[in-house]
Amino acid sequence: MSFLNWPTEEGELTLSQKQARHSVILSLIDTFGRAFPVIAYELLWESSSINAQAWRFGSGRYVRVYGGLPRHPAITKAGLALMLAHETGHHLGGLPRDPAMPWMTWQGQADYWAANVGMPSIWGARARSITLRGAREIFALHRSFKRETDCDEPELSAECRQEIFEAGARGRRLPASAEQAYALLLREPEP
Repeated sequence: MSFLNWPTEEGELTLSQKQARHSVILSLIDTFGRAFPVIAYELLWESSSINAQAWRFGSGRYVRVYGGLPRHPAITKAGLALMLAHETGHHLGGLPRDPAMPWMTWQGQADYWAANVGMPSIWGARARSITLRGAREIFALHRSFKRETDCDEPELSAECRQEIFEAGARGRRLPASAEQAYALLLREPEP
């Protein structure tokens, strides 16, 4: 685990595997940058953190991918694309907003936007199958992290996120589990 309690990669890939994964993530970042030009996408390839994040600096909107994520063996192009769409959704996903960071779309809505708007913007008619594959990969990754760490429960369970991705990909409304999770988040006192 990193100092921010983010999981870090443990295995080593061969040089050709690293090069292939580096190519895939750079291609996806380029594709997302062209589709969503209001956001600057960046890759910190040398980082071993298995994570990505949306952030702002002034009026600038950014999505950063840490190298451990594209190098993780459980994640393919589908999972990486869905992760980029999710992080983009934090900027473009609309309401509801995250109560702790009001500039940012809430986690569950970012998932929904990723599956319902972001992925179709990139993949067109193939979006549903790619989204559902990526969701399965992210689900498996989150479940493995939960087994490996003793960290607090996330605001959305892996199962709830899976339901959200599926609802978005299939054009259904946000599931009740997500609405309940957001309602609970609004009732929690700030630390």
